[in-house]
Amino acid sequence: MTISELVERQKAAFLNGVNRSYDVRRKHLKTLKKLVLENEHLLIDALNSDFGKPYSEAYITEIFLVLQEIDVQIRNLRTWMKPIAIKPTVTTFPSKNFINKQPYGTVLIIGAWNYPVHLTLLPLAGALAAGNTVVLKPSELTQAVSNLLNKLVEKYFDTDVITVIEGGPQKTAELLGQPFDKFFFTGSPKVGKIVMKAAAEKLIPVTLELGGKCPVIIHEDAPPETTAKRVWLGKCANAGQTCIAPDFILVHEKLEEKFVQESREALKQFFSGDYIPGENYTRIISIHHFDRLVNLLEGSEVIFGGSTNRENRFIEPALIKAGWDDEIMQDEIFGPLLPMITYNDVNEVIRELQKRPSPLALYIFTNDEELQQRVMDEVPFGGGCINEAPFHTFNPALPFGGAGNSGMGSYHGKYSFDAFSRKQSILKKPFWPDTDIRYMPYDDKKIAWFKRLFS
Repeated sequence: MTISELVERQKAAFLNGVNRSYDVRRKHLKTLKKLVLENEHLLIDALNSDFGKPYSEAYITEIFLVLQEIDVQIRNLRTWMKPIAIKPTVTTFPSKNFINKQPYGTVLIIGAWNYPVHLTLLPLAGALAAGNTVVLKPSELTQAVSNLLNKLVEKYFDTDVITVIEGGPQKTAELLGQPFDKFFFTGSPKVGKIVMKAAAEKLIPVTLELGGKCPVIIHEDAPPETTAKRVWLGKCANAGQTCIAPDFILVHEKLEEKFVQESREALKQFFSGDYIPGENYTRIISIHHFDRLVNLLEGSEVIFGGSTNRENRFIEPALIKAGWDDEIMQDEIFGPLLPMITYNDVNEVIRELQKRPSPLALYIFTNDEELQQRVMDEVPFGGGCINEAPFHTFNPALPFGGAGNSGMGSYHGKYSFDAFSRKQSILKKPFWPDTDIRYMPYDDKKIAWFKRLFS
């Protein structure tokens, strides 16, 4: 079956109600949960095979978060599906006004390689809850996960409900040419523009979850030990290959020396001085990305860390002395390299961040509530944390999404349901009463009646 035929078949199945009713949607969500629970170890083994993701990290960031999302969808689905009642106005009285939540239809979800289970199955849960049929396109960079998802989806689901399409950029381009009813893409801004261009040609709605250089502001009153541990925990997860990982830090000059010292201690505590890819640390996804990161490393002033091994794609976390114009500060790093810029005037920090593309996340460490509020108000970013990093994504009641260059739209929890639903406004009016004032001709007397409403 060609991709075109597959999409047509799914669209026909959607119109026939293959995932329309509450009972069927709930059944499909429970099937998805069963798929994950029964194959947890296979999924984690595939993650380890692709880039050595340790078991504990894989479970927490991939399996746990997907199961949490599915449970939220199941628990709230009946409530979310109900129409929203709206009060009529004087001009629409008597009538019933309400908003239906309708599925888009057949949707395309393009997953990302850095969390290939999480970033593929978590949006899938929202798409199923909203009543859509789905084509999944996992990343070709994580081949073991892609192959496994293909086999598992085929085993647990009818192809009319979910189908997995594997392949590289050519296959993605072919999918983007199909008449889907919604695109959901997670990845880089560069590819996000390609997805949006394809969507624009067919006026297909999109959700784009992109990336960016996520800053960390560490003000002079931040406790260095706790701050260092929380920053490096966010940076070391998945070896920094996370779209919301701290990309660079802005440290008040009064804290620089202490932060460097506490950073060394934090990494010793996390890894006991011994990094073992596959057991307590993750490999870089490919030789291409490894070489890119090594080039950045070699052109930087390294404070500590940064040892490498090309054979097993290992890069040790590194703290780097940096300036705003350095090469490492120009694009998202997506690796365990952490540039540090010192400051003494937070106003300059805010002005500099305002000049740059809006990041997916921002983190600030300070007890100064006025500064916290000022940063939230004056620096555009998708979401973030105060005195933490990057755990805002662990709460499914918080929408996850970007701003500007880092994406559009949001998901997680109810926002996942909303991302794959369209609002349908309905006014239902009885045949009686039926006053003449609503009909032509509209003479001065009728116009005067309307004007009295606002006098």
